[in-house]
Amino acid sequence: MTPVRKAGPTALILATLFGLCLYSPQSFAAWTQPRGEGLVITTFSTYHADARFDALGGRAEAGGYTKQEVSAYGVYGLTAALTLGAQPVFTRVRANSPAGGGRRTLSGVTQMEIFARQRMAYGEDWIFSAQALVKFSGQDAVDREPLLESNRREMEARLLYGRSGRLGKTLRDLEYFSSVETGLRARSNDAADQWRADAAVGVRFRKHYQLIGQSINSISLRRAEDSDPSAFDLYKAQISLLRDLPGKISVQLGASREYAGRNISAGDTLFIAIWSRF
Repeated sequence: MTPVRKAGPTALILATLFGLCLYSPQSFAAWTQPRGEGLVITTFSTYHADARFDALGGRAEAGGYTKQEVSAYGVYGLTAALTLGAQPVFTRVRANSPAGGGRRTLSGVTQMEIFARQRMAYGEDWIFSAQALVKFSGQDAVDREPLLESNRREMEARLLYGRSGRLGKTLRDLEYFSSVETGLRARSNDAADQWRADAAVGVRFRKHYQLIGQSINSISLRRAEDSDPSAFDLYKAQISLLRDLPGKISVQLGASREYAGRNISAGDTLFIAIWSRF
């Protein structure tokens, strides 16, 4: 199968357990790539925000901005148990200045992530992995929002668990996968460290189609306050459709919404991605 606040603790747990995503046991999430095989996912996205969540989790209108991104997520199976990966991101941002200073436009390669995922244990329908990641950023922040990431380095240690199989004859024997991940991200330059908690579920409802989605959650380990823009909480839900094409190519269409948070912008994203396997 090719798968894919005030927000309190209860909302976070529900988002983590029941979020949907586009991931595949043979691509990323908890699974490692087969030895000598790889995958590149090129994503084109557009994001718009005209509101923000305050330090208490309330939503209010704010100076708007739009963001277009092009990213290339690549993974390669160095061995059957070890997968290496990288993801550069190019971003273009147009933002309203908060004091009526007009619009600002910035663009550049805003980040590069390099990671290694090691399979720790596995069975016929499950896998447990560990992942180490380093993120390099190269642009300045804009108007106290993480539009073009600030010039800092981030390091993350993550644990991942995935399952795949069939849902049973009562549901037309549909193939499925699920993945739960949690990690701790340390950030340099006195930025607030974060706890990451993500979850994914995908269902192949026809031979060449999958309905997939994701819950992505970032929780600051320091109190989120207006005076500290590096400390923020963000809860995002994503849903998408994957269509397999001939020649080891797939196309993904999807959307995501930032539905809760603290001390961060609130926006929506539309995206299209091209999957190329080799």
